[in-house]
Amino acid sequence: MFEPKKKKPSELFGRAGLFGIFFIIVLIFFITTSKREKSINDGALLLNGMAKYTSFEEKQKDSLKLKNAGFWYYASDTNAADQVLYQTDRFELKTNGIFWQVTECTIGLPSKKTTRFMHIVTGYLNPFAKAGSTPDSIVCDVHIIRHAFIMGNDTCYGPSNFDTTWLVVANGKRFELDGKVFASYDTSGPALYNFFPKGALKVVDKVNIFQCPRSGGFFTFFRNAVARDMSTVRVDTLTADGIQKIIDAYYRILLEQSMKNALKAEKVKSGSVKVTFDVTGQGTVINCAIAALSIHRDNLNRQILTEIGSWTFPQVKSGTAPQHISREFWF
Repeated sequence: MFEPKKKKPSELFGRAGLFGIFFIIVLIFFITTSKREKSINDGALLLNGMAKYTSFEEKQKDSLKLKNAGFWYYASDTNAADQVLYQTDRFELKTNGIFWQVTECTIGLPSKKTTRFMHIVTGYLNPFAKAGSTPDSIVCDVHIIRHAFIMGNDTCYGPSNFDTTWLVVANGKRFELDGKVFASYDTSGPALYNFFPKGALKVVDKVNIFQCPRSGGFFTFFRNAVARDMSTVRVDTLTADGIQKIIDAYYRILLEQSMKNALKAEKVKSGSVKVTFDVTGQGTVINCAIAALSIHRDNLNRQILTEIGSWTFPQVKSGTAPQHISREFWF
């Protein structure tokens, strides 16, 4: 079980580098998850793309399901001293293609408390064809029965009963999905009953939980959790360097991902922005301005200023002058 290591208050500003690595892993997973949840248009594109593959025979499909059935486990590194995010992913594939997947993210907050985001999904997976990128790459037809999410103390369900396509790499000894390499899990003895978090699978069958809001998801949950927690943190001093490290740990990738989505809507592949702003002793952002933006769009300007203006930082115990920050982001 993951237990965050106790840190000195000054270590609040030292968590940035490794978090970026793990955040990218989570980013890959939740971007892929969001793609899974698109139905009609994306489904048509996937079906059209299937024409280039030669489908397995039914015996081959059954053989692949039998070969790769079992319990598969992924966990991010737990040995890092300044870890902010810890992720586990548990995947059970039955011989008939029914699967259960539970992805759990534990987030280390600025106050050294933690919060949890869990995604549970069940459905049916059927190998369709060899993908060709690697010897064990398999394109799979997937029917999602139901998504469910546990976000802190809240539980909701996501899109259900739709078809999609996954690309997996599997050979009976290795299982790879969403860029994560899973290891076979030893289910001998009582370990089998401890594979999934207690009560996680029952959430999918609950009828008294609500549908997740469209604006929800991991990144919204993460942003809100950090903001709530950051408002409780008090420090003796807050330097410009400390602010930059907090940006790297908690805000940089959120802004860059938000901008990537906006650029996609504008059909632009990449861009950059240079911003300046001040952080007050109360931890709020003031005087935010865009010094340079590679793509000139009024809606992008507003989105960037709104995003950065919402950032919060630890409050300084004694009065202090605002810290001036200049920063460039690429997306």
